[in-house]
Amino acid sequence: MRTTIIALFSVVLVAGSIGCGKRRASPAWTRWGITNPTTEPGAEDKLAAAHRLLYSATYDTALAMYKDLVARYPQSAEAYLGLSMAWRYAGRLDSALVNARQALQLDSEAVGVLLNYAALNEPLRTGSLAPLPDESDSARYAESERCDLKAAASDHPFNAHANLQLWGCYMAQGRLADARHQASELWRKRYYPQPVLDFGYNLLVGLAPNAILLTWGDNATTPLWTLQNARKPFRPDVVVVNVPLLNIPTVVRMMKDSLGLPISFTDEEIDSLQPKEHDTHVELVMEGVVTNIIANATEAGRPVYFSVTLRNIISEMNEDRMVREGLVSRVTADTPPAPVDYDRITENLTKNYRLRWPKRVPPWPQNMSPVTRLVAPLAVNYANLYVLLAQHADALERKDEAAAAWHQAVDWMVRAERKDVADAFVDEWLAKSPDNAVAKELKAKLERMR
Repeated sequence: MRTTIIALFSVVLVAGSIGCGKRRASPAWTRWGITNPTTEPGAEDKLAAAHRLLYSATYDTALAMYKDLVARYPQSAEAYLGLSMAWRYAGRLDSALVNARQALQLDSEAVGVLLNYAALNEPLRTGSLAPLPDESDSARYAESERCDLKAAASDHPFNAHANLQLWGCYMAQGRLADARHQASELWRKRYYPQPVLDFGYNLLVGLAPNAILLTWGDNATTPLWTLQNARKPFRPDVVVVNVPLLNIPTVVRMMKDSLGLPISFTDEEIDSLQPKEHDTHVELVMEGVVTNIIANATEAGRPVYFSVTLRNIISEMNEDRMVREGLVSRVTADTPPAPVDYDRITENLTKNYRLRWPKRVPPWPQNMSPVTRLVAPLAVNYANLYVLLAQHADALERKDEAAAAWHQAVDWMVRAERKDVADAFVDEWLAKSPDNAVAKELKAKLERMR
């Protein structure tokens, strides 16, 4: 089965934004682990200029420059790697694979080359590619695994990114023990910045015992697996389910048999699951599986939660049965009396959550993507919780509580590098309390930050 689950490997951030990365001082061939760099006069400057375009997501211009560079320097693995990545993020995966192969032929030891080629060979990521019409999924996974294992064993800083790719590769094949090992390697190699691990911790910490947590995206999935498979495992009782992976029958069977997910489908029924057309949308396989999980878990009295990152048709289908408790929403057996549990949110924010935040937020490490996975937008999720508390306190005319919550909401939105939204929060605060001295002071502070 050829299924592309790109959503798993994209960053899903509520009210977040994706930005471009800052170019490091070292040349890109050092960052990408190129072992035979292009040394012709002027080549490094031209390559660096193309790399800057790639990392600023200016793909059309980057493509034109890389095409010129591979013509000028036909032995440059760096140029072919850049061209492959530009095609990859412009959506032309077939062209990306052709150039990735050329880069691999020129430099089969370069970690960046291995990682890019491995990613393009994964059916999980790229589905069916024109240059590979006769290759089976198993053959493609084997080639992807070979390259990622080679990259993971290197001493280059990008080596941990190979462990992340291997986790997805093994999950798609139902190789649970191997996937858990890669999650533990991500812990050992300290792949994730602390705010990302804290976000994962906060998703897990307030859940009831033996809970099922439905997630979407990197930040709400692999960091949690990393914590669960650390030297001192945290909340291994929780089953973390990345919803897009439920489109793959192998994953559904593995989660049913090895992780104990309450799925009542037989293996034959799982293998025969197909998308269904409705008047308003096409129901994907994962939707039917999630519905089945919730029904069986509810009957068995087992708690089910949705991550805050899971905002799509699945959460909309269950919206009238969910209670917001913080970074997660709990699924209830019946319609709850209120959609938000303000006391539980307060308890999580004041007692359970780790809300440490560095003065300088590091970019995502070991990142081969020109669309840099920024850490800062995670803070938006905390800001939104404080907004809920502020609006609730305003409605109850608890002015001191409202002021404290608005202040926190503004602070967290500034940490998220969204000063425009922080300014809107202060305006809403001032509309409720026009004479509030703290609100006026914050308004002036934000204006000075512009």
